[in-house]
Amino acid sequence: MHVVWFKRDLRVSDHAALAAVPSGAPVLPLYVVETDYWAGPDTSARQWDFTAECLAVLGADLARRGASLCVRNGDVVAVLEDLHRQRPITALLSHAETGNGWTYA
Repeated sequence: MHVVWFKRDLRVSDHAALAAVPSGAPVLPLYVVETDYWAGPDTSARQWDFTAECLAVLGADLARRGASLCVRNGDVVAVLEDLHRQRPITALLSHAETGNGWTYA
């Protein structure tokens, strides 16, 4: 299974990681609500509201392409480990990271 991890770029148009999935390969579009990030000093309820709106649009765009957006809560490493136990991940694809020091760590 190819996992496309959506981080900050919540669109399907011109999304390099999504485009890199081989044709016909099983794909899981994933967004992880990292609660520690959203509890940090660099975020706000207004930013989360915007992100939630973008996730709704992303989910609809993916559905039109025959895929379902998987949204999980928690630490991304734990989420990926759990997904891998359920169904082995053969590739993890994502856009370049942008954000603050917390997101890089």
